[in-house]
Amino acid sequence: MAEPRIVLTPQHVAELLPDARVTLIATENDTWRIDAAGETFYVKLHTKPWYGGNPDGTVVRHEVTAHRLLDEHGLPTPDIIAISETCDNPLGWPFMLTRALAGTSLVDLIPRLGRRDAEDVVRQVGVHLGRMHSITFDHPGYLVDGPPTAPPDPERWQHGIWRCERSLADAIASWAEVKDDLGPPTMDALAGLVTAKLDDLRASYCPPRFVHGDCHANQFFLVHTNGRWEVTGVLDMEVASAGSPLSDFLKFVLEMTGRFGAGVLPWWEPFLDGYDKPVDFDLVRLGLTAARHINYTCLGPHSWPGTRADIVRHILRSRTWSELADLTRISPH
Repeated sequence: MAEPRIVLTPQHVAELLPDARVTLIATENDTWRIDAAGETFYVKLHTKPWYGGNPDGTVVRHEVTAHRLLDEHGLPTPDIIAISETCDNPLGWPFMLTRALAGTSLVDLIPRLGRRDAEDVVRQVGVHLGRMHSITFDHPGYLVDGPPTAPPDPERWQHGIWRCERSLADAIASWAEVKDDLGPPTMDALAGLVTAKLDDLRASYCPPRFVHGDCHANQFFLVHTNGRWEVTGVLDMEVASAGSPLSDFLKFVLEMTGRFGAGVLPWWEPFLDGYDKPVDFDLVRLGLTAARHINYTCLGPHSWPGTRADIVRHILRSRTWSELADLTRISPH
C-alpha cells in the first residue's frame, strides 16, 4: 500500500477523539480507522488523482449532502460526527469523520450464510436501492448543498449519469476501442441492441433519480436484528447524483457476478424481488457492453475472465440473468 499524502497521527486525532488508535486502511481516498472510547470511526480525505492534488471542500459537502438527503427520506446512513470544508484543522485537509456502520458488508455476509439468509440479505439490498431510486429531482447533476437547482451547464463537463447524450458519447468511444477485435458480426449485434434500447435509455434519465454513482456491492452493510436482516447504510457517496439509475445496476451486477457468478445462489432473483420495480435486462446488457475494461479487471480474484472483446461477446450472447452471471461461458473468439 502506498504511503498516503497526508499522515494521520494519534496527535492529530487527539484534538477530535481522546485515547484513539489509528489505522490506515486505504489510500486515494486516504481513509483511517479510529478506535476510541469503545467505538469505531473513520476519517476520509478526498485525495484521488482527479481532484488534482488540491484540497476540495466541495467533495466533503457532496458526501454530506447525499447522506442528509437519504436521512430526510427515511433511509439509514452513517452518523457524521465532524467535517471540515477547509484546511483549517489538525489534518490540514478537508475531511469527513463518521461513526462505523453497524453490521457487515454484503459481500462478506453471503459466504457465511445459509441459502435462505443469503437470499434475504441480497433482497434487502434490492429494497434499499429501490428506495434510493424512488427519490426524484427536477434537474440532473451532483448533489451538493441540496438537489440541483438548474440543468448542468452544457459548456462544462457532464457525467454520463446525468445526461443520456454524455452516456452515449462515452459508450461510442468505448466501443470504438474494441471494434476491430469484435469484428463486423458482433458490431452489427451491438448496433441492433443500441437501436432497440435507445428510447429506453433516454427514458431512464427522466425524471432524474437519486443514484449512488459508484454502487459497489461491498459498500452495503447489513445487520440481523429483531429476527430479520436490515441495511444499516451504504458508503462512499462522493459521486452521488440526480440522474439515471442504470449506472448503479451496472456496478452492482458487475461486482456480484465477479464474486458469485451463477453459482449456488442465483443472487439476481432476490435482488430484483426486493427492488420491486421492473429492471430492463437488455438495457443492463447494453450498459455493460460499454463499461471500460478496468471495471472488469479491478476486482482482484473476482475479476471477470477474458479480454474486453470476449466479455462483450458474452454479454451480447446472454439472454437471461443466469447466462449473464455464468462467467464460465466466456471464451476466446
